[in-house]
Amino acid sequence: MAQNAPAPTTGHTATPVELTKIHVDYAWNGRAARNVQDMASTESSGFDGFITNIRTAGQIEPVILRNTGGKTLNGQKTDKPFELMVGFRRFRAIELANQENPDKKAAAVPNLPNGTILATVRDVKDPTEARVLNALENTARKNLKAPDLVFIARDLAAKGMAQVPIADALQITQGWVSKLLKVASLPPAVLDHWRDEKPIPATQTKDGVFELKAGQGGKAVPGRELTEPEMRALAELKGPPEEITARYIKMVAPATEQGEGPGTSTAGETDKIMVNVQEIAGLMGCMVRAGVLDNGSLDWTRVIGPKKKGYPIDCGKDTSQERLLALGDAASEAFEAEVTKGSKGTQKTA
Repeated sequence: MAQNAPAPTTGHTATPVELTKIHVDYAWNGRAARNVQDMASTESSGFDGFITNIRTAGQIEPVILRNTGGKTLNGQKTDKPFELMVGFRRFRAIELANQENPDKKAAAVPNLPNGTILATVRDVKDPTEARVLNALENTARKNLKAPDLVFIARDLAAKGMAQVPIADALQITQGWVSKLLKVASLPPAVLDHWRDEKPIPATQTKDGVFELKAGQGGKAVPGRELTEPEMRALAELKGPPEEITARYIKMVAPATEQGEGPGTSTAGETDKIMVNVQEIAGLMGCMVRAGVLDNGSLDWTRVIGPKKKGYPIDCGKDTSQERLLALGDAASEAFEAEVTKGSKGTQKTA
């Protein structure tokens, strides 16, 4: 229980507020829930160091709350008088500092009564205003990753904001907002996995059934995370959502030669390594066609090889010269097919 916490005032005056009176929705936060305790490399002490600093020096920067009036930003009923809008990592750090405080008589955070957090309270009823406040805080601290920005831009656009106001709110260029919204057009299951590692349910396509199953902790951890330009190139592809989702699954968790793994297809392909190479080369071709990459000469034999030797595209167990040449030819054909798609007069670059 909080010790002698004064009643919080509405406005910009910071006062201690009891943690138990604050509704916290990590899914609403502009920064993905899985990244709340993932401090950037520039914050070399990491999240544990962040907690240690708060335990030693106290909380310097207040979080920002809103009066709920009995309803959260997502429209749900709540009996808690306040909702967290800005400061999710500070909240989590102070919550843990209190939980791990062995001596309840000693202060978990030096400048605060136990069980409280320093906060300012604002009367914010408009979810868009709350979203902008949250985004400004995170972008100013460089806490947001590309998936976070995509979700924020999508939410603000859905609320009727044009690209220029969104750019102003996020302190980025209008051109970047346009690119983020292009990524936001991808199937929801793809975006949810990209940002939060949520499993992707079985998806039926003409090539078979594809899915990303939950692993330990309920997450579907990808073999590799696609970059924002790669996601944008994926969004440029034409086809039904099921085909786009299947292609995404193949890229982040390609099936092994034995047909095992979260990206498994039940179609029974005879050469899964070849299919994976073609998928990667095709996506690179899409990126060229979308203007994300410059076209130019590419020696596929320099990028296709044994993964254990550092090659970015795995050739599988067969490392013979004939096999590498065959994979290179397949990659070149898939790449050129995507680059020239829809442009009969396009000159191919060797």
